[in-house]
Formats: sequence, C-alpha cells, structure tokens
Amino acid sequence: MTEIQLKKLLRQLHAAQIQDSLLEEYSEISKDSSENHSYKGNAQFRIIEETLNILSRNERFVIETHLVYHHTWSETMMFFAEKSGPGCERSERTLKRIQSSALKKMVNFINLSALKEYFHET
Repeated sequence: MTEIQLKKLLRQLHAAQIQDSLLEEYSEISKDSSENHSYKGNAQFRIIEETLNILSRNERFVIETHLVYHHTWSETMMFFAEKSGPGCERSERTLKRIQSSALKKMVNFINLSALKEYFHET
C-alpha cells in the first residue's frame, strides 16, 4: 500500500461508515416487502439526512440554507458572509457551484451503494 492509496481510503472512510450504518439499519426492513413499502419514504429522508454528513461545512451550509430552508440566493450569500466572517464572502455563482458539487457528491454516495434501492419508483 502506498501513501496515496491510504489517503484515498481514508477520504472514503466516513462515507463508507455512514453507508454501512444505514444499510444495516434498513436490511431488516427490506426482508418484509409490505413494511418496506410503507417505510420507504421515511427511509429516503433518513438516508438524505445522513448523506449531508459526507459534505464539507460549506457544502452542507449552502444545501441546507438554499434547498432545505428555501432562502433565496441573495439571502444565502448574506448568511454565508455572516457565518464566514469578513473577507470570506462568496458570489452567487460560487455558491451555486458549491451546491452543484454537493449534490453530485450526495447522488454518487447514494447511487454507488445499495442505498439506491430506496429511491427507485415502484
């Protein structure tokens, strides 16, 4: 093993731990299809909540402020500047890029695991 390989595995460790935890939690539910169907909606929200934990602080802040709490981009820029302090403001374009990156990270996290089965329409 090289340092580069180790760094790559360490970067993936937190996400893998979250995936394992969620898969273990929902493995019993998937055995009973009637319970699975009624619980699927709650499972989706729980998975998304946990998926937020793989994001950086800035990514999570933008996702929560803009998408979860429905603030406008202007408001999100203002809140970001307040949180980050003087000299750390970000443009709307930068915040949109941060949001896009975070969404891709979340989608990959879900789609590259068995968790994706909870998001397929039946």
